[in-house]
Amino acid sequence: MSESNRILYPGAALEQWLGRGAPQSSYNLDEFLKLIEPTYQAYEEYIRRCVAGLTTVAAQRAALHQEEDITKLRESILKLVPFWGLDGGAYADKETSIQLERQYRESFDQAVSAARRSGQAPALPDSAKNDILIALEIHRQELENDGELDDWIEECVSLQRQLWSEWQMDADRSQQAAPAMEGMS
Repeated sequence: MSESNRILYPGAALEQWLGRGAPQSSYNLDEFLKLIEPTYQAYEEYIRRCVAGLTTVAAQRAALHQEEDITKLRESILKLVPFWGLDGGAYADKETSIQLERQYRESFDQAVSAARRSGQAPALPDSAKNDILIALEIHRQELENDGELDDWIEECVSLQRQLWSEWQMDADRSQQAAPAMEGMS
């Protein structure tokens, strides 16, 4: 990953903005918001991709009739959406927030229902899996920074570990199944 698109997780970002070596020792609210805006825009984009990716994960499980995690994935998405302001956040009126949250919920439900009916779901490329894991780590650190959300942090960590473990096993299986190509240089 190049230096220009390096991810600065919340803990490191806070240290950069406010810790030793920070460009300023204090900021007014407008200055601080301007300072953190690019980082949080990047976080929000990762969270959006995470929501889309988790929807695909749920659809894949529905296609395989692996129902046990679908509710948990839906609940995780419905917690991510308002936390990260994907429902319009503080800038939207209540009706708009409700409508945007409903769109995420309905999109999830439609993807899962379609996968159940057809027995097929879209593939999830490695880059999307990576985006999900990055977003869950961003979310975990942000929850820790907010404090008092221990149950939610544990849910996030559990989901992150479960997905990483599953995807690692999938990668190991595909390497074992790939035929050896001798004589190729």
